Amino acid sequence: MAPEGTARFRRSQRLHRPAEFQAAYAAGRRFGNEMFIATVRIPEGSDGARLGLSIAARTVGNAVCRNRVRRQVRESFRLARAGLPPVDIVIGARSAARAAKTSELRSALQRLWTEINEAWAQRSSKA
Repeated sequence: MAPEGTARFRRSQRLHRPAEFQAAYAAGRRFGNEMFIATVRIPEGSDGARLGLSIAARTVGNAVCRNRVRRQVRESFRLARAGLPPVDIVIGARSAARAAKTSELRSALQRLWTEINEAWAQRSSKA
């Protein structure tokens, strides 16, 4: 059993069903940088941020590269989740992520989380 206070990446924090991904793509807002693109949607009755991954083999490469990028995205999300708004986020990788160093991936993801937070703050202040 994990000690209290750890930020685990639980099943309830993931997008699973194709309908959840389709809803995000249909009604979501897009954010991006040189390595990643994020589609962000505000779901009904969500208690926290949830993550879905859409890392294409055609874009990133073989399974080793894809899984490396996925691990980095999941870890970054796990650490940043507490500060993110209650939204559904679908992350896709761009071809630049294939050859990027781990530190570059982390930096790009951190910028993405910051951009999502700023957009949420602007939206909340207007409402």
